[in-house]
Amino acid sequence: MSPFVARPLFALLALAIILAAAGGQGIALPFAVAVMWLGVLRLHLRGSHWQGAAMLVLVWLVFPLLKTVNASWITWHADGLLTWADSALWGGRILPAYLRYEDYPVAADVFAACYFVFFFIVLGAVGYYACAARRRPASAAAFFSGLHGIYLWGFAGYFLLPAAGPAFTVLPDAGAQGFIAPHVIAIVKDGVTGMDVFPSLHTALPLFITAFLWRDGRRLAAILLAPVSLGIVVSTVFLRYHYGVDVLAGMLLAAAMAWRYTQKIL
Repeated sequence: MSPFVARPLFALLALAIILAAAGGQGIALPFAVAVMWLGVLRLHLRGSHWQGAAMLVLVWLVFPLLKTVNASWITWHADGLLTWADSALWGGRILPAYLRYEDYPVAADVFAACYFVFFFIVLGAVGYYACAARRRPASAAAFFSGLHGIYLWGFAGYFLLPAAGPAFTVLPDAGAQGFIAPHVIAIVKDGVTGMDVFPSLHTALPLFITAFLWRDGRRLAAILLAPVSLGIVVSTVFLRYHYGVDVLAGMLLAAAMAWRYTQKIL
């Protein structure tokens, strides 16, 4: 994994850990994540094949800390700015306002399932390239550099433009129907940090993974993954977790990382 990605990401994660620890809402979790941070830094400095997978675990452990960071330190939110930008782009209304998932229970279930499967796609790709690191070091290094490059820019966006998203500001849930959607929506609502909207990593990561697999010669996997990735992108707007501008930023981020790091495997 490129040090030009890893080291600034380590710095941003450390900032989140320190702010969470100083937030006055408990020290146990920030301390445990700080220990993990030191362990992953050691793997990185040693050039371990497992550093990319370990970094993902660290990143995912930091996400819950953002809730404390938001509650304790963030005094301004960008939802108003993002609402204005989105309305300007989409004809006077934010993009998620054009469809109400409450009126389409079957579609709500389909897209809620897509939204949830995002985590398994990321885990599957990370597991594959972590296990392939010894056999295909160039591909693994490029994959993890791109993946964590997305997380790097994602965390930068969270701190620069902290926002909760339409579902928790201007378009709250009015009672989802169906079998899957109510449960997924309840899980997301319980875990919302209030600052992790721009850019949309639910957009950037699956699109990057799909593009990287294609360019890395894993064409069948990319073809099978493509419709699921598109479903995830649509789900972020349909379920009102992101503004349209978040999704556009996520697409640009995915394209930039895919272009930058697939060059290293061709």
